[in-house]
Amino acid sequence: MNTNTSLGALVKEARQKKNISARELAKLVNISHTEINNIEKGTRVKPSLLILKGFEKYLDLNFKEIAQMVGYSKESIEYAEEEIIVSYEKFANKVEEFKQEKNELLFEISKLKHIGLDIKEDFEKIKKYINSLSETNNDVIKDIQNIDSLLDKLTEKYKSINSISFEEYNNIISNNF
Repeated sequence: MNTNTSLGALVKEARQKKNISARELAKLVNISHTEINNIEKGTRVKPSLLILKGFEKYLDLNFKEIAQMVGYSKESIEYAEEEIIVSYEKFANKVEEFKQEKNELLFEISKLKHIGLDIKEDFEKIKKYINSLSETNNDVIKDIQNIDSLLDKLTEKYKSINSISFEEYNNIISNNF
């Protein structure tokens, strides 16, 4: 590696050799394309060790050399080599696992919501029947009121959970992962 070459020049050259756009590299390394442009222009001279590990993985740049080049200490570099294991495939797999779990949870919430609504609907029939009786024990009336109150709270919880649509939730997850 030429010691007079900047990290930005190395990244740009390696990226172009691999026919990867700045946007594609940014997505692979999980940073903004603006950050890639800043690195390549030299306005961002000391990216994080994790970013440098991403450059090693996707651009075949030597991590130790580029970390030294931008001024990381020997101890930091050694730590990163041992402790920061960049596997964007593992990261991507984890994201997919979380998305799958999210979908499963949303499905379970949806099932519970429908069960709750069915119970509320059936309870309304029971309440109507009990209210139609000529004599009803005061304890039964209190129990009915308590159950009705709990069902109302449950309905409100499901409304608040569903105030974010599946699409909005997916957008939140996609933009953060």
